[in-house]
Amino acid sequence: MFRVGIVKSQDAANCRVRVVLPDRNQMTSWWLPIVTPKSQNDKAYWMPDVGEQVVCLMDEHDEDGAVLGSIYSSADTPPVSSADKWHLTMKDGAAFEYDRASHALAVTIPSGGTVTVTANGAAIQIDAGGNINLHAAGDIKLVTNSHNDSVDGIINTYNGHTHPDPQGGNTSVPTQQMT
Repeated sequence: MFRVGIVKSQDAANCRVRVVLPDRNQMTSWWLPIVTPKSQNDKAYWMPDVGEQVVCLMDEHDEDGAVLGSIYSSADTPPVSSADKWHLTMKDGAAFEYDRASHALAVTIPSGGTVTVTANGAAIQIDAGGNINLHAAGDIKLVTNSHNDSVDGIINTYNGHTHPDPQGGNTSVPTQQMT
């Protein structure tokens, strides 16, 4: 039997919640596991928030069951309205969106947030048919096994470099400066 309820408490370590069931005189369920797409070799994890409206599949006596997922309501409305978008918005404002109609992936990180990609010996490849632009308010560092420098340092080295001139002295700095 399907029941709609409100999450009252969380057991994050075991991925389960207790749910208040308004249509059962505000009865609170026992701990209900959260249905997830994968839980063995590949794992998915996401807890419903306390106060979130969820759909539960319960046994005939409402003694056991599972939380199937949450549903939107007039209080908690969808963040987008397009059948072509997969969208995820976090409480802090971070957002991930893919629009299959425009073939566009957008990732938004709030101010003060960080992005970390760990490759653990794997290769990372960026393959673009167009330009790649990096914008940073601070330094962009390039670190390899034999080099560690900022992009600004590389540009300054290039702009100021000279070569020995076979006629004597040194050549002048490059006339085409990097900016």
